[in-house]
Amino acid sequence: MPTATHPVKILLVDDKEENLVSLASLLSEEGDNTEYLFANSGEEALKLALQEEIALILLDVQMPGMNGYEVARYLRDISKTRDIPIIFVTAIHQQDVHVMEGFEAGAVDFLFKPLHPAITKAKVAAFVRFYLQKKEVELAHKRTQEINRELEERVKARTAELTRVNKDLDNFVYTASHDLKAPINNIEGLAVALKEILESPEPDHNELNIIMAMIQDAISRFKHTLMDLTEVAKLQHQDETAIESVRFEELLEDVTLNIQELITKYDAEIKTDFSEAPEMVFSRKNLRSIVYNLVSNAIKYSSPERKPLIEVSTYREGTYTVFRVKDNGLGLKPEDRDKVFDMFKRLHAHVEGTGVGLAIVKRIVENCDGKIECDSQQGKGSEFRVYLKN
Repeated sequence: MPTATHPVKILLVDDKEENLVSLASLLSEEGDNTEYLFANSGEEALKLALQEEIALILLDVQMPGMNGYEVARYLRDISKTRDIPIIFVTAIHQQDVHVMEGFEAGAVDFLFKPLHPAITKAKVAAFVRFYLQKKEVELAHKRTQEINRELEERVKARTAELTRVNKDLDNFVYTASHDLKAPINNIEGLAVALKEILESPEPDHNELNIIMAMIQDAISRFKHTLMDLTEVAKLQHQDETAIESVRFEELLEDVTLNIQELITKYDAEIKTDFSEAPEMVFSRKNLRSIVYNLVSNAIKYSSPERKPLIEVSTYREGTYTVFRVKDNGLGLKPEDRDKVFDMFKRLHAHVEGTGVGLAIVKRIVENCDGKIECDSQQGKGSEFRVYLKN
């Protein structure tokens, strides 16, 4: 009946060693998972009951010093032991006065000597079954609590996800009515101007070229906004991307080649130090997006008062690889540090962009159980630290 999941310990209490051995021998069966603990006195019984998880106590009534009734009363006064069932074992003649005293002390049953083997085993087996059923109920309750906690965490995470999605949808509506509407209106106006020039007797080719360039620029900005929205949508529902060992130096070289025109335009200087963490296992595509956005932003938001100096480095911190980008650019107001990661949020209107880059970085990082931090001082520069799980 006892199982490996719930091993059973039964405490036998008698001042005579031979009685303990005899009772254990009577109850023992080959292959069971029951351990019989012996106590030769009331004091020893109390000590064992506090140290072990006891399923049942078979307690002799007549013992020198502390008798069985006194032991039972002590056990009932202790929170850890008050629910352990006690069967009194006694040679006293079965009289109502002794039985009543035993039940008042906390007994659940009596066994009278000489013990009847079948009755003794049947009573003990009944209490063992009750103990095992109780443990199963406790285990089921514990599992239910764990499931409930897990469900609560899932609901909490899902609620946060839905809140974020709703916020993104609100931002999308805002973008559709502003960032997308503006270039459309611009193109519409330029199309009207183009029509007027073409309908004139002698179209001015210089004006035509200027308007066509302006139309092309508006279309380009429109396409970039749509591409950013598409990228956000991909991050919203993307499956786990393939990971590989990526070297930061190689990745930065790839990014700097891609933004060489921007580097030249601002005469930016990029210093690197990847000695502490030269590489990590991550999605190359996502890591490139992080590097690209942070480095290009550091250049674009440079101060007109000084040459842009960008420091790019990596290091290990606990279970994270940290990618750090520090600049000497425009910096941020204290109240804008959190806003900088909002979707379509642009804090410096004079710099071209849709305000999606840092929001994408934050989404990538958080999807991988990482975090991103920003320290910034207006007029002095900013430092972004991306913590990626190793």
